[in-house]
Amino acid sequence: MNMKISPQKSNQGTALLVTMIFVLTFAAALAGYLLMIDNSDQMVARSQNWNSSLALAESGVEESLAQLNSGVNFSANGWSQSGSNYLMSRALNGATYSVGVQSGLPTSTIYSTGIVTVPLTGALVTRVVKVIAQQSPLFNVGLGAVGGITMNGNSVGSDSWNSYDPNQSTNGLYDNYSGTNGSVASEDGVVNIGNHTIQGNLYLGPTASYSGAQAQVTGTVYSDYNVTFPSASLPTITPNGQAVTWSAAPTTNSPVTEHNLTTPGYYIITDNTPIEVQPGVTVTLDVRSLNFDPSSVTIDGGTANSGTIIMYQESGSVTLGGNSSGGAIGNRPENFYYFGLPGVTSITLGGNSQFVGAIYAPNASLTLNGGGGNNGLQGAAIVASVTLNGHYDFHYDTALATNQFSRGAIPVSWQEL
Repeated sequence: MNMKISPQKSNQGTALLVTMIFVLTFAAALAGYLLMIDNSDQMVARSQNWNSSLALAESGVEESLAQLNSGVNFSANGWSQSGSNYLMSRALNGATYSVGVQSGLPTSTIYSTGIVTVPLTGALVTRVVKVIAQQSPLFNVGLGAVGGITMNGNSVGSDSWNSYDPNQSTNGLYDNYSGTNGSVASEDGVVNIGNHTIQGNLYLGPTASYSGAQAQVTGTVYSDYNVTFPSASLPTITPNGQAVTWSAAPTTNSPVTEHNLTTPGYYIITDNTPIEVQPGVTVTLDVRSLNFDPSSVTIDGGTANSGTIIMYQESGSVTLGGNSSGGAIGNRPENFYYFGLPGVTSITLGGNSQFVGAIYAPNASLTLNGGGGNNGLQGAAIVASVTLNGHYDFHYDTALATNQFSRGAIPVSWQEL
């Protein structure tokens, strides 16, 4: 019997085999493609969450800086304390950040962790950053002006000392020590120091100029000063996070008529009655007198237990000094702060005594009239413009650069751990 193989069936088998191979190849390619897409999706998701976790960590840094600059205690804003660290943790859209702050003056250290869950895998993406923040002192120079500075007369225009350094002071009082950190700054104006000498640096903004000899500045003359002086404002919140409550300053009539302040608090002044603050008492004053010229301001206690005045004036002009007292005479400069709000246009210091304290009034002109002798401002001043007459000098207390008043904490270093 003869068997014959049909060519048609042979061709059909070959076609089926080719089709199966093609389908398997296509399925393998499709599976590979789908796997590639899945891996790509996971990589995109991880990349997105990797970036998101860093954004969360930076959110923690931003909250920390806001807290450091708030002037309010950490606990008042819900932070917990563990040893010397303050801790905060927040959840945002299923993600979280945890931040710890080692708070200090002038430097604080911030550790912030951002944590994001990857949707497709449930894996956690964590990034940690470390930021060093430093307080930018409000009084970082002895004499600063938004505009011009004019010094008339002959003497040392500015030098420095430190009321907490026994080598530069006597029991916290100025003793004619003459250091070389008495820097002067102008944001936008002409600096003319006449025949005076600046024992320190001279900082000029890009549009400021100096019309003197280099030899009259013992340090360096810089022309890239990039600091602005924000306007002063009344405090609204206490350091404990409570709203400030103002009350009229009490007046006593015996043995003399004066505002005799014996209790810490926030007081309103509407006249030129003499002011006296008892030892160890800190008061904040809201001066509403348009022409403020008290015959005396007395801060008792000496450097061992001094009272402290933090004075804000809303508008008008002020005359401080006189022939017997000016500011914190007998105390450290940190015991008398004067803040002139935008409505204050003129400040005058004069008489035959020194003025001890710190003045911040970037909208007001400052005139210093020395009548001879050893007149001088012991502390610091930041104002709109300065005119110095006679023998009035600036003795910058560098201890003011580490006090409670600053422009705020600013990052000086950033590192991902």
